[in-house]
Amino acid sequence: MLQLNGERPAWRLPFWLAVALLSLPILAWAQDSSSAGAGSLSESTPKIQIAIIIDDLGLRLEQDLRVLALPGAITNSVLPSAPHTHRIAALAARLGKEVMIHLPMESVSYGQLDAGGLTGEMSHDTFKRVVESAVAALPEAVGINNHMGSLLTADPERMRWLMEIIERQTDLYFVDSRTSVNSVAFYRARDRGIPSLSRDLFLDNDLDERKIERQFDALIHVAKRRGKAIAIGHPNRQTIAVLERRLPMLAKLGVELVPVSELLRPKTQKVPLPQYVEPEPEPVRIAKRDVYEEFIMPSGLLGSPQPLRFFRRDEY
Repeated sequence: MLQLNGERPAWRLPFWLAVALLSLPILAWAQDSSSAGAGSLSESTPKIQIAIIIDDLGLRLEQDLRVLALPGAITNSVLPSAPHTHRIAALAARLGKEVMIHLPMESVSYGQLDAGGLTGEMSHDTFKRVVESAVAALPEAVGINNHMGSLLTADPERMRWLMEIIERQTDLYFVDSRTSVNSVAFYRARDRGIPSLSRDLFLDNDLDERKIERQFDALIHVAKRRGKAIAIGHPNRQTIAVLERRLPMLAKLGVELVPVSELLRPKTQKVPLPQYVEPEPEPVRIAKRDVYEEFIMPSGLLGSPQPLRFFRRDEY
């Protein structure tokens, strides 16, 4: 290009600016390609999933209701013969929360066994009747885990009995709470082809909230390392307080809270949870208004101004 009097025409751009402008389409294309690649990578990356089981439900109504009000897919393990068993299980099912049978089993260190528990001294027939009674008491349940049981879960013969009953008469999954390092429950369940998992950690062996927070962090760490993890907690006020704070933060960490059954499903198959079906007999109306009705009516959790109706009578 000709220049007049050795001067550059006013319309001519500086070299660096011309290069920058010419590079913009290339940079935009590269950014689009990078974004598309990141999106496809995100879609193909397996989700990090955790399941949290809250045990011992059915004993303390107010604490149990706080558990059911926790955000997300907490799995609720209900004692089969507790004072509030049926009310808590029915409400959990109506709220779309997964229910398990928290089956009491004989322990090494505790002399007192909860009602409806299994012992090593039972005959096979008695053992079978107790398991069948627990299953019948909680039709909402889709799984079983052991309550205590450090003695019984280490007994290969009794665990064989239990898994035979579960496999032949139910479609329940089993979670070994691992209250003993000698437990064979998970292995016996697996041998019978029962969908089964083993607990990774307890959240609240110590009821100091700072230590529960550390256990929650450990749960996330295990899940990020292995892709999934399962923890067990209890309806203590300290545990509930920690979960109320931490559960809403899971999405930011890239972690999904799922029911236990989700961890047992093939990741290529999404199967809806079984829907709760109310029994046909005429319901028995609750005569008195207590903390339970205070919970379900003003909160609108059930989407109805009417109190929940029940089909069994509880001693409360």
